[in-house]
Formats: sequence, C-alpha cells, structure tokens
Amino acid sequence: MVRAWMSVFFRKLFGVLCLLWVSTAFACEIPFRNFNKTYCLTPIANESNGVNQTSDVYSVSGKALQVSLSNRLIVRASGLTKLSLQALDSRIAAVNELYLMPESNYYLVTLNTRDQLSAVMKVLSSTSNISLVQPDILQLTIRTDTGRTNTEDQQLALNPAPYFSQLDIPTLWQTTKGRGVKVAVIDDGFALSHEELRFTDVVFSYDAEQKVQDVSPKSELDIHGTKVVGTIFAAHDERGIDGIAPEAGLIAIRNSDTWTSRTLLSFYLAKLSNADIINASWASQWLLDPLADIVSDLAQNGRAGKGIAVVFSAGNAGLELTADASEASLLDAVVVGAADEHGKRTRFSNYGSSVDAYIYGKPSPAIKAGGGYGHFSGTSLSAAVASGYFALLLSATPSLTLDQLVSQLQIAQFGSQVIPSSTPIHLRDL
Repeated sequence: MVRAWMSVFFRKLFGVLCLLWVSTAFACEIPFRNFNKTYCLTPIANESNGVNQTSDVYSVSGKALQVSLSNRLIVRASGLTKLSLQALDSRIAAVNELYLMPESNYYLVTLNTRDQLSAVMKVLSSTSNISLVQPDILQLTIRTDTGRTNTEDQQLALNPAPYFSQLDIPTLWQTTKGRGVKVAVIDDGFALSHEELRFTDVVFSYDAEQKVQDVSPKSELDIHGTKVVGTIFAAHDERGIDGIAPEAGLIAIRNSDTWTSRTLLSFYLAKLSNADIINASWASQWLLDPLADIVSDLAQNGRAGKGIAVVFSAGNAGLELTADASEASLLDAVVVGAADEHGKRTRFSNYGSSVDAYIYGKPSPAIKAGGGYGHFSGTSLSAAVASGYFALLLSATPSLTLDQLVSQLQIAQFGSQVIPSSTPIHLRDL
C-alpha cells in the first residue's frame, strides 16, 4: 500500500517538475506587440568552450528570422518630454528624439544594461501616454550580389535604358530636369566623387551609422546606393549615362543596416531636410509598426499636406506581397515592381495589391561605386526610376499631390491605354 502511494506521489512530482522545466525552457523572455500581435524574442544559446552562453541573437516566434538586440527601446509617446520619460524608471540612462509627429513622437530610450529590457518594457507599456514600446531591433540578413560580369557591364553601358522612352522622359526634359525638387535617398553609401556626380547639388548628407556627414561607401559591399543615385542624378555631359533628374537636389542619407532606431532617424532627417521624394530601393524581412507609422505621417502630412512620395521597391522574389509583411506592403508608400521592355511584369518581381506600378527593371547602364560604369537591375532600379520621374513632375508642377503623382506614373506606365481595373490606385486620404 505504501509502495503504491509512493509510486503515485513520485510520478506526480516528476510530472510537475517536467512542466516547470518546459515552461522555463520555452519562456517568452521578451514579449512585445507588433501590428496587434504578440511576438516572443528568445535568446539563442551560444556554446563556447563547452559552456552554453546567452548570445545577443534572438529567435522570433512564428518567424524564420533572427534578430539582434541592444540596451535600447523604441517608444511612441504623446504629452511627454524627454525628461519626463526618463523619470519614469531609474534604469533609463538616456532618452533621444527619433521622429516627431503632430500627435505623438518616437523616442530612443537607452537603458543601463540589456538585461533590463523586459522589465522596463513592462513599466513603460503600462504608462498612460505611451502607446508603443518595442526593442530596438536589428534584423540579421545575408547580403548577396547578383550582378553581371564587367565585360557585360561595359557593353550594356553603351545603350540607353528603355525606361527613358517608356516614360517619355526626353519630352519632360524640354521643360525641366528636376530643378527645385529635393530627393532623399536612403541607402548603403554614395560615391559622390564619381565623375557623373561631381556637380550634383547635395543639399544634405549624413551617415546614420557613424554619425558623420561623410556618406561614402564604407566597404566593398556598399555598391547599391551609388547605382540608385546615378540613375537619378548622373550628369548630362555627353558621356557615360544620363540621370533622370540631374538638376534636382540630393539628400544623401547612408544607412546600410536595419536597426529600427537608425531607420526612423534616417526618415526623420529626410523630413527635416524638406524632401519632396524619399527613395528607399530596399525592403526589410519584417515590417515593424514604427516604420509603417512614419511612412503614413510622411504620405499624409508631408509637403504641407500634399504628401511626400516614399518610394519602396517591391522585391525580387517573384512572390505575392501579403499584408504587413515588409515595407512593400504599405499602402501609404509608393511601391514599384519591375517590368520588361514591353511593359509587362517580370517573373522575378514581387506583385500584389500594394504595388502601385511596374516600371522597367531589367539590366540597365549604371555608375559603379569604384568608378566607371556597370549595370543596375531589379525592382531597386524600378523604384529609382520612379523617384526620378516624380522629381521631373514636381519640378514642372509643384502643386501635384501624392495621389496625382501616382496616377501620372500609372498613366505613363500604360501609355495611352486605359489603366486596367486590377491596377491599384491608392487614395491615401480615405
């Protein structure tokens, strides 16, 4: 009888211990909300010298994605100053403004140590006047180069790209080449010493990573931004290539990573510099609430209510875009996919209801960060072309609203044809 009772007791005790172990092993260390859904960030163990150590790399529940964290938080608040926000918890070491909006502001909150993230997030989330608290997140990605060989590059550079004739850009040049319009480009660096860019009107420059004005490429991988800028601003000097809007003003902002704080700051600097157009020929793996929020602010309140065109590339995976998946799913952004020489969407271009237009995106002449000429392709090229085209339109007619710009791009995309009903025209003020 005693043995039977002891056996039942130890079985129950073992079951309880197992439940405790499972709940501890799979505990959500850092929970936070994003688009009304709760995500859990769990540290990934790093084995060193046979000893498990906690690294700064975290897995994200429900996503095949790894992120890195720091001792920083992103906070959206209204009616609070930096000092009053810092006074909410003694573990807050500093508070800095990231992006200011009419009804609320984004702040970067720096803590004493990273292990205080979860506790301070809980305190701030329960505070009135604070509507969002997230860790400052770096999405970990691998950068790849899918460019052609140098020989193909040089041959390609001899021929003008088809997008000039498709959008009837030479006709627009008879009126303007972009003077009076400011185009911000947020990318991985810009070789402004290139012969095609030496006379570009650079009205502002800033490296959001190193916090300096020098926006030159910092590694041999930083080749993308120079191609974007060259597509828009390359000089009309009867050699090399011609940019779409060479007389527009350039706001050059270098930011090659995905830290939320740096991304918000980059867009805020573009806003403070009075950008009419913001080119972001890229997309992250995971769309976060703060970026969607500021894009809406720029599109709805920018340019004295006429709307700043925030141009994102649709992406090159040949997939349908889903809601809240990446910046390319934002209805308040101008999302551009890639088309071929016949105006048809390429197989590699992402597509979906958030894509506003498909613009030529096959290999085209471009400048290279290291000097000389190469090629540029994909939806990154398409977004750069759209940005330059918008600069010409605004230079000729500064009163155009964001919706009117998008409509003009869609009309140009289809020429004199009637725009198919399946092509989205986003009325952003509804």
